[in-house]
Amino acid sequence: MHLFVSLLLTLLFGLASPPPTPPARTAAAPAPAHAATLFRRFNLASLWLVSARPAEAQTMLGCMGPQYRPFNLVFEKVRRDAKNPALYHVQGKSRERERILPFSGTITLTSLKKVNIPTYTGKEQFKSLGHYQANGHFRFVENAAEEGAGTFTGQLAISFSRTANGLAYRPKQSYWWDEGSAGEGSKFTSIWTSPAHPAAIKLVWASNFMEIAGSVMERFNIGERGPNINRKYRQVGWSSFWENEEWWAQDEEPAL
Repeated sequence: MHLFVSLLLTLLFGLASPPPTPPARTAAAPAPAHAATLFRRFNLASLWLVSARPAEAQTMLGCMGPQYRPFNLVFEKVRRDAKNPALYHVQGKSRERERILPFSGTITLTSLKKVNIPTYTGKEQFKSLGHYQANGHFRFVENAAEEGAGTFTGQLAISFSRTANGLAYRPKQSYWWDEGSAGEGSKFTSIWTSPAHPAAIKLVWASNFMEIAGSVMERFNIGERGPNINRKYRQVGWSSFWENEEWWAQDEEPAL
């Protein structure tokens, strides 16, 4: 009898005891104080905008898919958010062969720091007041009204310099096909998805893509003393990548 009462009390108190408290969720760590200060100090919009200056990239070049087909992208408008200096609102166009689609979206910086990099071994023509690296993520949505529109998502890495004339990319010391470290630039590593396409497509594009192409595409340049693009890449469009046409510019339609 006493055993029965003891078991009954144990059962009743066990049912009445509160459930275990679930572990608290860990909030996303804010950016370090020094990074937040640099976010406010530097507006990176000019590093991504399409530029008419000969020394700057007219359009960002890249590759897409398992065949590494050429891919182009331009940012026509870049605006830093008024309340969040790590957030940028962008508009632009992308091109793959004859397919040109407008897009809009955001770039969000997650880190920004000052770094030390080797100086030029030759005569220093690029005068820098400091070198910096940043990382972040992005999401660009193509116009849904266009057939086959999709979404670009991914990560970006940026290296740039502060100069007396503003922010700029330090160029490579030599030609793009020569061995050696690439110059500074912005590199976007992305996945493109679309309801109209059965599988996601991988892409990489950059402001200095030709300088890093060899690290993205195996044996891209096979010339020993000059540029000689591998035949397998020329067959998918890399024989005319240097064409400097403003493909993103649209002629205004005549008034009726």
